[in-house]
Parts: sequence; structure tokens; C-alpha cells
Amino acid sequence: MTTGESTETGRRLRLLGCRMERGKYTTSRVYVEFDGPAPGQRIVCHQDGFATSGGDLRLAAMATLNALTQATGGLLAFVLIGVKPVRAFEATVIMVGISLQRDGETTRLVGAAIADDDQLVATARAVLHATNRFATPLLRE
Repeated sequence: MTTGESTETGRRLRLLGCRMERGKYTTSRVYVEFDGPAPGQRIVCHQDGFATSGGDLRLAAMATLNALTQATGGLLAFVLIGVKPVRAFEATVIMVGISLQRDGETTRLVGAAIADDDQLVATARAVLHATNRFATPLLRE
């Protein structure tokens, strides 16, 4: 769902980028941008919060979940459990825990992505990794 893969219907979200803006007094705003499921559609979401290393990753995850909720027409409700960079296999891996609520049931999801140079991008990819099997069938044009 993140790097040129296609679904049976051809609809998917493709991560275009993440960026962070530092505000006054220890605040941050993280933006995520996706190429949406419909041709030419762009989905840009942001999340505001406190400027900390872990807080910035949390903002990136929450903005990505907002984009997924928007892309699926609100059919899925996500709650971020947590984001954690871990050292494994001589690399930094971003792990995310997400709770998915749908049809009166709760499912816990886990996603991971290697953080090559950009931990914000890796966080967005980890969220997509955790959620794509539920979100992809619901993507709306």
C-alpha cells in the first residue's frame, strides 16, 4: 500500500511525504500527504502537539490515522496505542500499536517499518503496514 503496490480494485493510498513544523513554545505540527485512491486526489492531514522526539512520532501516526479515516469515509475508527522506535537487526525500526473499532468489535493491530533516514516517514509507513488489510478494501474514490 505504500510503494507502488496495487490492490485488486486499483485503489490505494500512496505516501508522498511527511514534514514537521516547529511552533512557538515547544509545539509541533506534523503533516502527512497521500496520493488518494481516486485519480488526482490528494489527502493532507496534520496533527498538533508538543515538540518531543516521541511526541513527533506520535503526531505523525495520528495524522496518518486521520488520513485513513478520511480516505475510508469514516467507516473505520482508529485509536493509537503507541509508537516506539526500537533497535533491531542493526537498524532502527518504528513499531506502532493501533486499536481498530468496527462493527462493535475491537481489534489490536501492530505495524513496523525500518527508519532509514526519516523516522516520521517510517512512522507513517508503520501505520499503513498495520492498517492496510482493513483500510484498502474500504477506500473510496
